[in-house]
Amino acid sequence: MSMSVVSLSSSGRSVSQRTREIRRILDARYSLGFFEERKRGDPDWWNSSRNQVGRGIYGRAMREQQRLEAASDGELDAELNAI
Repeated sequence: MSMSVVSLSSSGRSVSQRTREIRRILDARYSLGFFEERKRGDPDWWNSSRNQVGRGIYGRAMREQQRLEAASDGELDAELNAI
């Protein structure tokens, strides 16, 4: 018999739930999926001087991801309600 184990963050939410919620926030605010697709699909363009703004937005999204990963459940709920 196999048992499934759900990893919980220190806040009580499962890690996978927090990951999904953070991704939802980042996609809503920064269109993260679009930037990741462009980064993978056209690395020459991604690294070009023409994409300086895109890399900047992506960098902000990555910093926001770190902030959200450290946020409490209440802060995460407030962020979700704001989108």
